[in-house]
Amino acid sequence: HGVNYWETFSPVVNWFSIRLCMTFTLIFGWSTRQINFVLAFPQADVECDLFMELPRGLIFDGVDRSTHCVKLIKHLYGQKQAGRVWNDYLVKGLVEDRDFIQTTVDECVFYKGTTILLVYVDDAILCGPSSKDIDDIIASLKKDFDVTDEGEIDDYLGVKVTRPTKDTIVLRQPYLIQQILDEVGMLP
Repeated sequence: HGVNYWETFSPVVNWFSIRLCMTFTLIFGWSTRQINFVLAFPQADVECDLFMELPRGLIFDGVDRSTHCVKLIKHLYGQKQAGRVWNDYLVKGLVEDRDFIQTTVDECVFYKGTTILLVYVDDAILCGPSSKDIDDIIASLKKDFDVTDEGEIDDYLGVKVTRPTKDTIVLRQPYLIQQILDEVGMLP
């Protein structure tokens, strides 16, 4: 601490904001889309010099694990500060480069016009009145980020999202429920 990293906190969207946006989609008939930032942490450059031991089994002539190391230019999963650095990189790309506005109530909620973006580390939801605006935002993000369009929301952070009718959204957690039943030894 204080040499290779200083801050480690990285915010995530809260479920109140997610449920509120789901409510907006029902009330106003908005479109939704789920996107994923592929290998998010390595997309952000390191903020200071970081070095790592050579991985076991990596062999080069004249190179030994006891005398050599690797200098990182991108973050890896497992680094204490990687989530924060990724979040800072994403916020800069949204606010400075794409004119999104970051809310003050939930710092992982962004909006541009009437389109809302919710971010949970590398998983995000876009919702708004226009599918074309959502498509344009995704196309813009793909210019600087490795992003996949996962289509309509059906499973977000382990929560199944279904729309049995046009006026209803159902959020369920079948995987968590099954895990709890398995842990306590109850048969489903």
